[in-house]
Amino acid sequence: MKLSLLEVKKDTRGSFVEAYKLPNDGQVSYIIINPNETRGNHYHKRKTEHFLVMYGSATIDSKNRKTGDVMSALVSGFKPMTATIPPNHTHRITATDDDCICMIWCDEQFNKKDADTFMEEL
Repeated sequence: MKLSLLEVKKDTRGSFVEAYKLPNDGQVSYIIINPNETRGNHYHKRKTEHFLVMYGSATIDSKNRKTGDVMSALVSGFKPMTATIPPNHTHRITATDDDCICMIWCDEQFNKKDADTFMEEL
C-alpha cells in the first residue's frame, strides 16, 4: 500500500481537493461546500467539467455565454445524477441548508500557468 497526503484548500465556502491527476484524462477533484455557500461563478474556454453530488444537495446553475440561456437544477446525493458543464458556460454550485460533497471530473488537468478559469458572476 502507498499513501499520498493530498493538499486541502480551505476558505469560508468549504474545501477543495485535487484527488487524481490522470495523465491523458484530466483530473478528479472533490469539494465540500458549507451550507448556503457557493463555489464557482466562472467559466472555461476549453474545459468540460462533470459534477456529481454524492452527499447533501445543491443547486447547479449554468449560463450559456453565447445565447444567455440559463439552466438551474437541484441535485442531490439521494438521487445521483451528473451535471455536465461545457466550455463557455458560466457556472456555480450552491449548497442547500446542509453540507454538500461533490465530485468533479474535468477533462483537462489544472495548469497554474494556463488555468483556463475566468471569473464571472452568474
